[in-house]
Amino acid sequence: MYYSRYKRLFPGDVLVCIEELNIQDNTVLFDFIDSNEYTTFTDLINRAFDLTKPSMVLLNNYQGRPIQENTIYSIKPETIQSWSEQVNNSEDLNSFLIGYIIDVSNAGSEIFDSSVSLNDFLDWRLNYYMNGYGDSSAIPFHRKGKLSVTVRDVGQGNWNEINFNDETKVVYDAGAPMNASKPAVLNIIGNRNVLYKRAKPILILSHWDKDHYHSLLGMSNVDLQNNFSAFVCRDRVPNLTSRILFGRLNSSLGPSNTYSIPADVRRARGGATFFRNLNSLNNQIIIYNAQYHKNRNISGIALSVKSKKESIILSGDAHYEQVSRDILAHLNYRHRNNLVVPHHGGKAGTYVYKIPPLVRVKNAIISVGANRYGHPNTSYIGALHLAGFSIHQTNIAQNDITIYL
Repeated sequence: MYYSRYKRLFPGDVLVCIEELNIQDNTVLFDFIDSNEYTTFTDLINRAFDLTKPSMVLLNNYQGRPIQENTIYSIKPETIQSWSEQVNNSEDLNSFLIGYIIDVSNAGSEIFDSSVSLNDFLDWRLNYYMNGYGDSSAIPFHRKGKLSVTVRDVGQGNWNEINFNDETKVVYDAGAPMNASKPAVLNIIGNRNVLYKRAKPILILSHWDKDHYHSLLGMSNVDLQNNFSAFVCRDRVPNLTSRILFGRLNSSLGPSNTYSIPADVRRARGGATFFRNLNSLNNQIIIYNAQYHKNRNISGIALSVKSKKESIILSGDAHYEQVSRDILAHLNYRHRNNLVVPHHGGKAGTYVYKIPPLVRVKNAIISVGANRYGHPNTSYIGALHLAGFSIHQTNIAQNDITIYL
């Protein structure tokens, strides 16, 4: 049912976006589609409404019906009211991301009632301020100097740096694990506030998933202003947390330095979405934009970085098929190719990596930490080995991994 009709019929229901369903742990993480829904939630559980504190809600001991991630569901007000005595507040959780933990083991009925579709009008209303900022063709990606890429050891998250003469000029994601405490996130940030203040890199967010932007929540507005010269992201934000973060970055850097890129229109149904390069294939750093899909992983922004002798693909959480067909195919010159493995070595579609005739593979780097998802997947590890990659994992190295190009 569309939002406008649903709200007319059930004005008191709260609409939330499912960020993660963990079947093994029986947990659900959700956020609110906007501040209005969050206000209703805080009223129902008798808590203060405060947008300076995290809003995501973690449900423990969830035994309800299967639900889909990246989908909007409604929750009845009486269900939320029943949680008022079981809520652990953000002050107790010490998290930049999660504001509430609720034990729902005694839930007497289904928690998530109906899925709700945002119609075009509401999509525009929620995201209008993200459109039209900056011209992506003007992003200064072509630079000179000794080139390297660092895959940071951030645990179960993603944070990559593109360096020229050992100075970071592009940051691709700045994530941290979902359950990382505030001190843990600040430790991951470490000395980057100092290094970035001098280097002023461009910040590129592959997609709006929590493990790709969690560390940004641990930076103050002053840090964001000092650390980055520009911000590149997907234009549609899925939830309140990402909406607030976008607003902070846009305010800190200014609209002229904010490049919110709409997904390409997808006309065919089924299969993986396609990437399209947004700048010249002659550049050292090439930015790729995916088509729209409900699954954020395959509808994000990817990069390739190349020198005369080596290249590396920063894939975010894209699928191998996309990377092989739309990015690797552009790198058919005599050199060695490196890959930052998609999705922490986890689910990324069927393994397809068609190596062009002139290319030899070198390193496959996996950014991964302790997790309950089975990352990295052994079948992908085996396929990468068979392809000739030397595999390196941040959780085994217990350190950042730098590839010199």
